[in-house]
Amino acid sequence: MKAIRVLFLALVLVTSIYAKAPEETLTIYAALDEKTSKELAEAFTQATGIPAEIALQIEEAGTIAARIKAESARARADVFIGGNSNFHTDLAEGNYLEKYSSPVIKEAGIDPRFMDPDGYWTGWYLGALCLVYNTKMYEQKFKPMGLNPPTTWDDLLNPAYKGLVIGSNPATTGGAYLMVCAQIFRLGSEKAGFDYIRKLHQNVAQYTKGANGCIPLIAQGEAYVGFAWGHDALKQKEQGNLPITIVFPKDTGFEIGCASIIKGAPHTEAAKKFIDFLLSPTAEQINAKNGYRYPVRAGVTMPPGVPPFEDLKLAPWDLKAAAVNVDAWKKQWSEITGK
Repeated sequence: MKAIRVLFLALVLVTSIYAKAPEETLTIYAALDEKTSKELAEAFTQATGIPAEIALQIEEAGTIAARIKAESARARADVFIGGNSNFHTDLAEGNYLEKYSSPVIKEAGIDPRFMDPDGYWTGWYLGALCLVYNTKMYEQKFKPMGLNPPTTWDDLLNPAYKGLVIGSNPATTGGAYLMVCAQIFRLGSEKAGFDYIRKLHQNVAQYTKGANGCIPLIAQGEAYVGFAWGHDALKQKEQGNLPITIVFPKDTGFEIGCASIIKGAPHTEAAKKFIDFLLSPTAEQINAKNGYRYPVRAGVTMPPGVPPFEDLKLAPWDLKAAAVNVDAWKKQWSEITGK
């Protein structure tokens, strides 16, 4: 009888351990590449002893934001990482996020302009838009015409490029929306920015769903020039030995890649530790090595060929205007392009 009781208690204990394990695991939604997401979760567990899993990994941040809203009655995840500040600001304004300002920001001397002033999201990496053009096509077609390579946003308006420019759709990718913002901010007004979009549309062959859809098309010679995230273009060029040239134009658009804690998260304290971890040298180095993304803290080594962030010439940015005008500016873009 005693042996049976001991066996019963042992079974109860084992069952209890395995029943609680999933509840004690930090759950992450990641709008990043799979390799970076996985390594971040593993490194966090190694550093803290807290189990972590990537429950959803998809590079479209808008899809994750929509899921967080749909699950708001009962949050299924703890943290949302990746995606630019506009997605996280929208979630904050809808009361879908918890406030948290990491002490690491001050301890590491991280620039506070990369953080939400209201404390709902934490900027942990940076990205900048670039121009991408087919090097062989330039040498064989446009150089003999006496044209210089495209190095500015206005160069994309050249009539010689009609039907040879690849754009992307702000309705499906944040990068395209930030490209629109860059035109508005650099030209000084909403009207001037959309006049530019109207002229650019005359040269565009197609609009891709993702911000980086132009890269393979240009590499294959299906188009001549387009715009993409610099980190993705540099990474694809390096890993695929692609015949493309990458240029960061003056007044380019940029993103603050964010992380936030989901309101009603099952493991809020563990989520705070994960936000702290994302600002650590270990996490920043993983992101830089795998994703070619710029860190927000100093002392992180970037892959060869990546220009220093401080050398880029960014458009005069208005984070608030970019966040509050998302729907209105997407609508104007759609009316101009018919997309």
